[in-house]
Amino acid sequence: MQPGKKVGGYQLLSRIASGGQAEVFHAKATSMALFGKPRHSEFVILKRLLPAFRRDARHVERFRKEGELMLRLKHPCIVHTLGCFGQESDPILVQEWVDGQPLEKLHERCRRRNQFLPLEVVVFVLRQLLLALCYIHELSEEGIWHGLIHADVSPANLLLSKEGEVKLIDFGVARLLGEKMFRENELHGTLAYMSPEAMLGHPIDEKADLYAVGILLWELMANRRLFEGNSEVERMHKVKNAQVPSVACHNPSLPHFSELILRKALAVHPERRFESARAFIEALDALARRMGLRQDLGLITRLLEGFHKT
Repeated sequence: MQPGKKVGGYQLLSRIASGGQAEVFHAKATSMALFGKPRHSEFVILKRLLPAFRRDARHVERFRKEGELMLRLKHPCIVHTLGCFGQESDPILVQEWVDGQPLEKLHERCRRRNQFLPLEVVVFVLRQLLLALCYIHELSEEGIWHGLIHADVSPANLLLSKEGEVKLIDFGVARLLGEKMFRENELHGTLAYMSPEAMLGHPIDEKADLYAVGILLWELMANRRLFEGNSEVERMHKVKNAQVPSVACHNPSLPHFSELILRKALAVHPERRFESARAFIEALDALARRMGLRQDLGLITRLLEGFHKT
């Protein structure tokens, strides 16, 4: 697929990303309806497996399952999947277009400039992320609880829109609680945001997602990466050992209460972490109250406006 080409009622505008297992395109719908329903926007995202993975039936099946799963998820903090089309061996997902930036890009720019993201923005963004996790962790249909784990919470998978929204994306390695999707000793997710138990190959639950949020909180507060290394082996060693320095060493202006939140979020043993996404939200709300932090959609809008001006 190349920009300018028409595919299944869409005109490809640009390739946004190509890496991991899939390529992602910004596209324009050429029909007034999408999957039999009036379209809300003419712009969409098309996501397709890269050629090497389209030749592997296991990856194709997993990609189809991702599409089926995301069609069921309806939450304002999760990117909306509109449908799926294409051949059996070459499915293409259609998702809403989010006009904004991934958190990863914004934070990289801040680190290069040695400029901290405002704490009110950090708390707001992660609170929205936790709302999305709360929804999937407590997912139920027709009275049956499913409990879904994202398993790849990272700054690259969190979009901030110009309208002030926060959207969790990429459910490619998500699984139901207790579901075994991958072969033994296979690691799936973003290495720097894995929990110690995931790195050790142990079964994971929703606490692994909350641990990743803890890493994000530490990194945004400290304005640096937590588990850095000169090689993948070194990074794996750091993730496995889970040695977390005090955030106050890098940002002494933070209150001691933020250190307490981080200690709980980043506990090595899952049973010592926050009990749920809701409990993590309550801790962030307490921090916001103590510091008088403003919390509204305008925070993200103003941040992105400043990002584009400089």
